[in-house]
Amino acid sequence: MAPPQFGLPEDGRAWPERPSAFGLARRGQRLALVEIGDPAEQVWLALPGGGLEPGESAEVALVREFAEETGLVVRPTGLVGDSSDRVIINAGRAFNVRGRFFAVDILGPAPGGATEPDHRLVWKTPLEAIRGLHRPSHAWAVVEWLRGLQGAGGHSRPARGQGRRTS
Repeated sequence: MAPPQFGLPEDGRAWPERPSAFGLARRGQRLALVEIGDPAEQVWLALPGGGLEPGESAEVALVREFAEETGLVVRPTGLVGDSSDRVIINAGRAFNVRGRFFAVDILGPAPGGATEPDHRLVWKTPLEAIRGLHRPSHAWAVVEWLRGLQGAGGHSRPARGQGRRTS
């Protein structure tokens, strides 16, 4: 089955692929999210993560991006799923973000802390996350992650076919 595709194409616009990786980390009953933007203007919620650098695996990109955005070191524990999302970012540039979503364990603080000043770590319940996440693919990933938790008896690793170990 093909991964879900979110967002409708616009006539005449190119949608280059942007491989990306995102993580779902929990602390108690809350998920780590990033609030992006200037609080005095506009902010939006996202799962921590971002685009792969040339030659980088999804797992390596996820660990790097998570530390840059949240100041936390994480370890991927299982693949939640893949999806794509057509988005327009950074001065109107369009991308089809091909996201890989991973469950992650938090290992501790990153040396030097978060390095992206317009990203702030926030903790939300899964329902708050689903309601508030800016990209539909991120809300979809939270739902898939919750389905995996239900099948795993509430443990942090996804169940079903999506619980493939990484590394």
